[in-house]
Amino acid sequence: QMHGVLLVDSGGRAVSPLVTWQDGRCDAAFLRELQDKTGYRLSSGFGCATLAWLRQHAELPAQATGACTIHDYLTARMCDLSHPVTDPTDAASWGLFDLRALDWDFTAVERAGFPRRLLPEVRPCGSLAGYVTPEMAGRLGIPAGTPVVVALGDHQASLLATLNEPERELALTLGTGGQLSAVAPGPGTAGETYEYRPYPGGQYLITAASLCGGAAWAWLAEALKAWLRDLGLPCPTDDALYARLNELGLAAESELSVSPHFLGERHAPAPRGRIDGIDLHNFTLGPLAKGLARGILTNLRDMLPVEAYTGRARLLASGNALRRNPLLQRMAEEVFGLPLVLTEGQEEAATGAALNAHSHI
Repeated sequence: QMHGVLLVDSGGRAVSPLVTWQDGRCDAAFLRELQDKTGYRLSSGFGCATLAWLRQHAELPAQATGACTIHDYLTARMCDLSHPVTDPTDAASWGLFDLRALDWDFTAVERAGFPRRLLPEVRPCGSLAGYVTPEMAGRLGIPAGTPVVVALGDHQASLLATLNEPERELALTLGTGGQLSAVAPGPGTAGETYEYRPYPGGQYLITAASLCGGAAWAWLAEALKAWLRDLGLPCPTDDALYARLNELGLAAESELSVSPHFLGERHAPAPRGRIDGIDLHNFTLGPLAKGLARGILTNLRDMLPVEAYTGRARLLASGNALRRNPLLQRMAEEVFGLPLVLTEGQEEAATGAALNAHSHI
């Protein structure tokens, strides 16, 4: 929920619902106008876009004196902060953030039209936010006075827990969507298909994110089950179906060309998925499964700039879609030309947040 925004009053209490990254109130015309005013490209559901929309439509609660992510709110409540604090990994996900200064671009904020006082104070990654109050200690079972570190973005937290040699590794995650990231020493200019994000230790991430990663792989299984139901035939279990798709894809000597844009992409919402190269004989499950697996990985690879791959020695992978499907694992190695290393840990984001706190307290 890094993009989401919650409004609070002068006592740090919520005075609005949480508006998440899925919020669609900022239409294309509003976002173009906001970009023209600020010079920043934002999406609906980004915190600063939401705040600008609420101000323009006179829907900011009168008692609102601050805004924060949901995890910044939890931090503030545990420490009884009257005004929320955030860190660069979260602040950058709201937009209107200066990546070099690691602070809000207040000139852009003023042009966006909402009060700058609403924005949380940005503190460095791993900074102390405060201490657990006696009241919250009683409610949560955490000793009073326990130090609380400013919340960390979930993506950065996950990588903090999994990367061993950040400058030599690419980080690939396939869940419902897909993310590909490389640690870089400094920020560059974002492209249409990738962005720079702050990372603990004064570094940055170059990140590309696709809307369909594991969801594209699941689409094939769901389509097959639908065809079998239409034919009045029994469906195998999900485990059996995925196992067979992996077997057929790994054994296939040819493949179809599949573009897995079933949900569009953030940078190009309109395109949808397509299958090319079908003839009278090759529309079978092996070539289709192999082509889809390659398409999922190729889509992510092509979204990052070439310089992101310099000096990378291995592909560090996580996410259930990769862990459970050897065909996707093989295609990842072929597409990136790097050995694949599956991460061993679980709950990577929680682990990374703990490591971030431990290293600063």
